[in-house]
Amino acid sequence: RLSTGDRMRSWGQGQGCLFCGEPNETRDHLFFACPYTFTLWIEVVGTLLGRPPDPDWGSTLEHLTTHSFGYLGYILLRLVFQATIYMVWRERNDRRHLKKPRQHHQLAKIIDKTVRNRLLATRYWEKQRLRDLMQEWYKTHT
Repeated sequence: RLSTGDRMRSWGQGQGCLFCGEPNETRDHLFFACPYTFTLWIEVVGTLLGRPPDPDWGSTLEHLTTHSFGYLGYILLRLVFQATIYMVWRERNDRRHLKKPRQHHQLAKIIDKTVRNRLLATRYWEKQRLRDLMQEWYKTHT
């Protein structure tokens, strides 16, 4: 129920994509058909998907929900997916409210730091099943 451009258009306010200028901003475009957000997604997901990322929202969700990932990989994939969605939405709103736009590699660094901070907050090293979590994160981003 995000107030993307297509929903706002139904309220009588048109809005295009603030990242690439596409006149029809939809959820599917924003996550990850837009060249800006797709480039960001490629950068932050690394090799966690086990295949090249797809810009199609439905295909991405289907792969995330139906593909069997390893235990640690699945934890990392959920974290990076949630952080990416949040940061894309936040950057979109920042641009909408005339804050200085950031490049995708700047957002990628923020997402990486967010994931690492979350991993540290779980005190993963104290839990047997999570001991290799940080190593797995670094391994997928080299």
